[in-house]
Amino acid sequence: YFLITLRNLQKFKGYSFINIFGLATAVAVCLLILLYVQDELNYDKFNYKYDRIYRVHIDGVFNNKKIWAAQSCLPLGKTLKDEIPDVTAYATIRSFGFPVFRYKDKVFSEEKVFFTDSNFFEVFDVPIIKGNKLNLLNNPFEIAITESMAKKYFGNEDPINKIINSDKRIDYKVVAVIKDVPYNSHFKYDFLGSLSSYKIQEDYPWVNNNNFTYIVLKENSDPKLVQKKIDKVVSKYTIPTIEKIFQTTWSDLSKNGLKYGYTMQALSDIHLKSNLENEFEPNGQIIYIYIFSLIAIGILIIACFNYMNLSTARYSGRAKEVGIRKTIGANFKNLIIQFLSESVIITFIAVLFSIFIVYLLLPLFNDISGKQLEFNIITNISIIPVILLLIVFIGLVAGLYPAIFLSSFSPIKVLGGSLHEYIKGKRLRGILVVLQFSITTILIICTIFIYN
Repeated sequence: YFLITLRNLQKFKGYSFINIFGLATAVAVCLLILLYVQDELNYDKFNYKYDRIYRVHIDGVFNNKKIWAAQSCLPLGKTLKDEIPDVTAYATIRSFGFPVFRYKDKVFSEEKVFFTDSNFFEVFDVPIIKGNKLNLLNNPFEIAITESMAKKYFGNEDPINKIINSDKRIDYKVVAVIKDVPYNSHFKYDFLGSLSSYKIQEDYPWVNNNNFTYIVLKENSDPKLVQKKIDKVVSKYTIPTIEKIFQTTWSDLSKNGLKYGYTMQALSDIHLKSNLENEFEPNGQIIYIYIFSLIAIGILIIACFNYMNLSTARYSGRAKEVGIRKTIGANFKNLIIQFLSESVIITFIAVLFSIFIVYLLLPLFNDISGKQLEFNIITNISIIPVILLLIVFIGLVAGLYPAIFLSSFSPIKVLGGSLHEYIKGKRLRGILVVLQFSITTILIICTIFIYN
């Protein structure tokens, strides 16, 4: 079967090229989409405890306007850890604008500057290259910088204990060099300063939402039960503050439509399912994942239809082969296995070419998508089962109808030159061609629409 497949590929070079190149292009596009989707779904999952990390954000209504932002109040994280046993750790993050940092003759305006304390390292996985993780950032005027910032400001110097100036006002001592944040993180930073450097004075700290609060739950904790406990904390601390501000009862305020609370949001949902105000950066949308997945399926269907069309269009060329085989003893099952094997072999060759196409197109695809995707079968072993499944799936789906159609030929009629009964195969090919053009036209229209 393998040798006959190779003979047919060599004999019908044009047919072979169109089939293999068509399948290879389709599979290459599907693999690129798969890499994109996989990357989007893996946002923030480099954190070991990602499935137990939640962001707690403000969720309320004031003057008939929805208050739905990513921030929360300063005392929230510590209070939740102290009063809710399910909360094992918390991190409070705050930004104070975009400072200008100076070291010797190097001056840069920086945007990714945030302030926190050592609790941050209990919540998020941050590899520390230099410095001591214990009590890191608990002292005022300490700062941790990423590896790329260390090279940017200090070159080959050891940054530890060096002083970096902010806005000609504040000197920070570099106490740690940390790994650059993975690009598939919803929260990217270049500098982490100690929050204790700023003495934050707030008249009503429980309603001033200028911070980002993250908590870690114990294993097997029920988020719904924890949310109810957070609501009790709000009733205990926030509601009395609001009553004091408005000089009236919460009951009267509620009747006028005021709502106020803090809602938990899973870390893994932030990038694709969050639509809050004041996010660290623009997020993706889960709808894009569905759209791209449908596009990949559509392109695969087009490729399979193309294979079916070409295979059945060549029935007259394969009819005598089928007749001879049946005459010398081949049965329907033997022929089905032969044609399906041929289809899988062609698909396998196409997939090899598709991998080569992916390697060629990936740099361009990264430029367009703003990603840093890598396609390395050796390091990303999880892609191998997907490729094998693609080979088997496309080979069987695309080859099944041609296999049944060709295997059904009667040897007497075929060898007698009577093929008119098999003209019915043209009807299906007509339907497949219409479907091909329909799906292709839809994809082209959607592409133009998105581009515009």
